[in-house]
Amino acid sequence: MKVIGLTGGIGSGKSTVANVLKEKFHAYLILTDDVARELMEPGGASYQAVVAYFGTQILTESGEIDRKALANIVFADQEKLETLNSLTHPLVMDYVLKKTEEIKKEGRYSCIVVESALLIQAGYIPYCDEVWYVRVPDDIRRTRLKSSRGYSDEKIDAILQKQMSNEEFELHATKIIDNDGECTQIMKKIEKIL
Repeated sequence: MKVIGLTGGIGSGKSTVANVLKEKFHAYLILTDDVARELMEPGGASYQAVVAYFGTQILTESGEIDRKALANIVFADQEKLETLNSLTHPLVMDYVLKKTEEIKKEGRYSCIVVESALLIQAGYIPYCDEVWYVRVPDDIRRTRLKSSRGYSDEKIDAILQKQMSNEEFELHATKIIDNDGECTQIMKKIEKIL
């Protein structure tokens, strides 16, 4: 069973492509952001280490990690972002690799899709048969982030500075999906490359 690594910058439409693969092509999705979020829940594998490093100021009154507060800290400080990644990525990777093997054994899906903005940096490429890069022009990405997430230009700039450039993504991609149009166009593009 083929493992597809799906990557792209923030606002590129990775989730849209992933959902099309799941709904129309019977792919099994592993969303690394969701895995990381689950592992940072109280009792999760990375919760204690993250709280120990960043302190209780990142916790809500109920003891959960306030992801917005944590994001504000790490996107303002590269060293803290790297520390967060070092605390969470190995555990996410371990989960992804185990889940991938489990799904392969079941044999019920057309393929497995591992969706991650940090697919390349986190070291997933050796475990993927193909790497799909969802590419979108920056102006469209900005419009999406402003309308869907309410991000300011300053916040978008700060995030984009920390992400790989289009050229860097393209160096690692085996397939490129241009996501500058409608969902129906995405389906046609996926059909072509599957």
